[in-house]
Amino acid sequence: METFMKQRPVPKELKILRALKPRIVLPEKDRKRYVNLEKGYEGEVMFDARAEELATDRYILNDLLLVPFKLIQHL
Repeated sequence: METFMKQRPVPKELKILRALKPRIVLPEKDRKRYVNLEKGYEGEVMFDARAEELATDRYILNDLLLVPFKLIQHL
């Protein structure tokens, strides 16, 4: 059974830095950002693999941001 509603996409910024890395020497700030993004994405993919093993009769929605709902009452 396919548990994930959609596959996790590679973040746009990570795609760009992956393309630039072999072509130029990244400034220290960008190099650190690249390493952090790469590690973060790798961790998310590993988590997805683990979640896939554990999930039965569930759906997993990747990259879903839940924002608290605030009811505004006008007087």
